[in-house]
Amino acid sequence: MEEKTKIEKIEYEMLLKFNNVFNECIDDFNTKLDSSLNYLDFITLPVIMSSIEKKAYNPFSEIIEKYVEFIATQKMETHGYQFLPLGYSSDMCFNGEDVIIHIDIKTANLNNPSDFKNTIPIGFNQTSYHAKLPLGVRGSSFYVSDGKEPFKVYPVLPAEYEINGKKKTTITNALLFIYPDYKDIMDEFRTDYEEILSLIGEKLKIVMLKILKGSFKYLKPEDVEKFLEKKNKNTNIENRRVLYENIVRGYYIHDLADKINSSFDLSDKEKKKMGQFIDKLKKAAQKLREREIKPVAIISISIPNGKLSPHYDNEIVSGKSYGKSIRYHYEDGKFKLLSTNKDVKSRVVFLDYNKKYLGALRKYFTKICVFETKQKEITRNCRTTL
Repeated sequence: MEEKTKIEKIEYEMLLKFNNVFNECIDDFNTKLDSSLNYLDFITLPVIMSSIEKKAYNPFSEIIEKYVEFIATQKMETHGYQFLPLGYSSDMCFNGEDVIIHIDIKTANLNNPSDFKNTIPIGFNQTSYHAKLPLGVRGSSFYVSDGKEPFKVYPVLPAEYEINGKKKTTITNALLFIYPDYKDIMDEFRTDYEEILSLIGEKLKIVMLKILKGSFKYLKPEDVEKFLEKKNKNTNIENRRVLYENIVRGYYIHDLADKINSSFDLSDKEKKKMGQFIDKLKKAAQKLREREIKPVAIISISIPNGKLSPHYDNEIVSGKSYGKSIRYHYEDGKFKLLSTNKDVKSRVVFLDYNKKYLGALRKYFTKICVFETKQKEITRNCRTTL
C-alpha cells in the first residue's frame, strides 16, 4: 500500500504541475486558434463535402490538437521536461527526472456526451492499467462481468520504465477539449451541396463521352455508365461520386468555373445556381464564426497507473470494441488513496470553461473542479471565475 500511495502522490503532483503549465498556455492557444478561424471561408466547403450520412466532419479537432502539441511541448520543455517521442506513445510524451509522462489530446462534441460524460476512451498507448475484460455473452450460458485473470485488456505502456538502471514511473494524462456542436449548420447547407452534385451528375456521362470520343473508336455509352457505377474496393464509393466531388473542388476552390461551365455546357440558369452556392458557402462560414467554434471546456484528467490495481478495476474496463479498446469511467474522479471525506483530490480538473455553456456542462458533469492555484469544486451557489 505504501508503494501505491507514493505513486498516487507522484500522479497528483504531476497533475498540478501540468495543469499549471497548460494554464499558462490558454491565452496563447486562444490567440493561435483565432488565426486558424480567420480561414473559415477556405475550409467550409471541405467540411460540407466531408459530411457523410448526416455526421459532420470536424476539422477543428485537428486544429486544436496541432496547436496544443506545439504550445504545450514548448512550455513543458521550458519547465525541464524533455520531449520524448516513443513511436507507440500518446500524442505527447516527455522525459522527467523520475517520470515518463504521456499526454493524450482528446476532442469531443458537446452534443455527443458518450465521448466524455463520466468516461473517456483510452488507447493501448494511453494507459498502463490492465482493464477489466468480461468473459462470455450477457444472457447466454455463461457470463462473468468482472472477468478472470489473466484475461484482461493489456495496454502497451508499462507501469514503470527502467533505463540504464534508473526506474521512472509512467504518468498518463488526457487533455479533453469539448467544442460546441455545429452539425445543424452543416445540415442546412448539405442539401444545397447535393443539388450541385445532381446538376453535375446529369451531364457527367455526356461530357465524358464527348471528351473520350477522339480516343476510342467504338466507345459505347453503356461502357461509360459501367465505369461510373463501379465502386472503389477500399471506400465502397462509386466512381461517379468521386468525379462529382473532384469537379466541385475544381469549380469552387481552383477557379475553374469558366472551364467547367463550358465543358458541361451549362445554361445561364445552371450557371446562376452554381454561382449562388458560393454565396451559401460564405453564409455557412459566417454562421460558423457566429457559433464560435472554440472549446467550451478544457479538462485535464489523470489516468491511474497500472500499479494502482485493484483500486480502479471497476473504473478501467474494456471499451465498446471488445478487448481492443479501453474506457476510463471517471465519474468518481478522485485520487482514491489520497482523498478523505474533507479533502477530495480530483483526477478531473477543468482548466477553462465558457460560462455561457455552464448549464449544459452541468447536465453531464456531477462535479466540476476548476484549477486556480489549487483544485476547487464549483458549488451550485458559487460563482467561480478562472
